[in-house]
Amino acid sequence: MSNFSPDFFDSIYASTPPWEIDGPQPAISALLDEHPPTAPVLDAGCGSGDHAIAIARRGLRVLGIDVVEAAIAQARDKARALPPDAGDLLEFQVADALRPTLLERRFGAVVDSGFFHLFEQDQRDRLAEEFAAVLIPGGRLYLLEFAVEFPLPTTPRKVTDDELRARFSTERGWRILALRPAQFQSRIAPVPAVAACIERLPADHA
Repeated sequence: MSNFSPDFFDSIYASTPPWEIDGPQPAISALLDEHPPTAPVLDAGCGSGDHAIAIARRGLRVLGIDVVEAAIAQARDKARALPPDAGDLLEFQVADALRPTLLERRFGAVVDSGFFHLFEQDQRDRLAEEFAAVLIPGGRLYLLEFAVEFPLPTTPRKVTDDELRARFSTERGWRILALRPAQFQSRIAPVPAVAACIERLPADHA
């Protein structure tokens, strides 16, 4: 289970969270450049919406979801300040990013910047299954997660290359397009991270 409660994130978003850097994570942007996504895009655990906004600026329709109402309110404020050509492509919704199947929608891409790493292994298993269920065949999952763990109760848990290779294997219907060391930028200091782009294979891939 996660050590993070909704109350924790509500309190964090009362000010500026350390992971809010006034724009998308450079490592996510690099993956999107190298392996372009297909619309519509889901930004899972979108926070105040910087990745969703950056994706809309690329001309792609995008839905950002987060369980934290304050974060979604901030994201909607940012969206209202955008020119129509980008703002009209954006939607933000209060929803559980652990259960994107409840949206009853399919996506060409899912972006996860710092969400997957909040959870223990059993929840990661379920989240991977959820992502698989909402992605169309050929859809792509973009991940940026901490590659280190800190001895504190409310910090993310380490994600390793080996874990991602095992969890998103060909046998489970995935193809890894990119997997590499990266940095997760923050207002405090950059954190060693792992970045990945993983493609969902058609059901008949075998």
